[in-house]
Amino acid sequence: MPAAPDPTRVPVVLATSNGVGMGHLTRQLSVALAGADALDVTLLSLSGALPTVARAVADGRLPGAEHVRVEHCPSRTSPWQGSGAAKVAWRTAWDPYFADRLHALVAETGARVVAFDGVVPYAGLLAARRRLPGTAFVWVRRGMWRQGVGAQWLAQAEAFDLVVEPGDLGAAADAGPTAGDTGALRTAPVSLTAHVPALERAEARAALGLDLERPVLLLAPGSGAYADVGELVRRVLDHLRTVAPGWQVALTRQAIARSGADGPGGSGGDLVALRDTYPLARYLAAFDAAVGAAGYNAVHEHLAVGLPTLLVPSTAHETDDQVARTRGVVARGAALASTEEADLAGALDRLLDPAVRRELTAACAGLEAPDGATTIARELGALGRDRAPAAWPDRVGPPAWRRALTRPVARRRGTPYLTGTVTDVDPQVPVEHLRAGASPHYRALRERAARWLYA
Repeated sequence: MPAAPDPTRVPVVLATSNGVGMGHLTRQLSVALAGADALDVTLLSLSGALPTVARAVADGRLPGAEHVRVEHCPSRTSPWQGSGAAKVAWRTAWDPYFADRLHALVAETGARVVAFDGVVPYAGLLAARRRLPGTAFVWVRRGMWRQGVGAQWLAQAEAFDLVVEPGDLGAAADAGPTAGDTGALRTAPVSLTAHVPALERAEARAALGLDLERPVLLLAPGSGAYADVGELVRRVLDHLRTVAPGWQVALTRQAIARSGADGPGGSGGDLVALRDTYPLARYLAAFDAAVGAAGYNAVHEHLAVGLPTLLVPSTAHETDDQVARTRGVVARGAALASTEEADLAGALDRLLDPAVRRELTAACAGLEAPDGATTIARELGALGRDRAPAAWPDRVGPPAWRRALTRPVARRRGTPYLTGTVTDVDPQVPVEHLRAGASPHYRALRERAARWLYA
């Protein structure tokens, strides 16, 4: 039978796509923290960064998230899928596999609501939606999509009980396909800064190994998933060493980064590498200024705390229009920008000017508070309050005819396909993760699902 929920809280599954950064995970964590008193949260993520989140919770860096149970699910594009026939086999099997995973988890947790944060409503997600007609399904999708992309994904909105668009400080410049969507619930921006206690300046610097007296620049170039960020890092470091040698630079490096960006000279002295530092929102008081990409997280965290920021938007993302987001916040006087039309060295010189930094901080003080997660949590609670728990799936795996056409995915010798420790999850290795406290029935169901999937 499904696990009995806490009667004081509505059980929900917050699901995320794999993404190329921390945006989907961080928004869902914000919702979990905002709804701590009303929601019983299980976080199901396809992201290889989930172990980073689990470590942050274990280390006390995400106070209030201790109640959130997590489960990792390999994505359709997991690195270990290989190439050729093995890749085709995994991608063919993945959607029915994900539908099984989601259905089983909803039954196990007694979830009344599934909220998915991602760009693409996967076929497996929609299949689970059809199997679970009594469970509310919510699509959380940020705006600022690039023009001409995503029409086929947006057409799936009717499959959901609610579509939520987290607010964006650059929304006035949004000219993409979601800008005129009158069917979505628009909230205030969503940021961890509204829900995670920030460290004081000296404490934050000590925790990060930064000099307590020198000015410090945060250099956050992004994950490098779509473009090499090394050149940006080199140009920023070279310019600062020439015109502002007194500054120390803190360079972020995500565990899921796909492009090297350590810069010349490595870590130490003028350059300190912040490797997998999460959540960065907790440490923002350590910095005097920031330079980086214009992703959703960075913009809404930096500006929420009034950190003077120079945005260098990525132009290679498939859907995220970072150029438009940058244009929108610059028009509000809340950030500087360096794009193809603006010289990086000149923009850096402006950022180094104390008077300019004071103006940016003052402009940020007039921005709307990034507490949209509170609204989202409230909506999820309302949607799920009077719903019944779902029944267990009566079978797992694709129909017999499709199973006959599906080649099992090879599993490395000795690799366990069930583990209960998310920090053991390696995105490079096929592994099946179980949420903490999983019931014997759920484990058995997952074992049956694994038998048809893995050879």
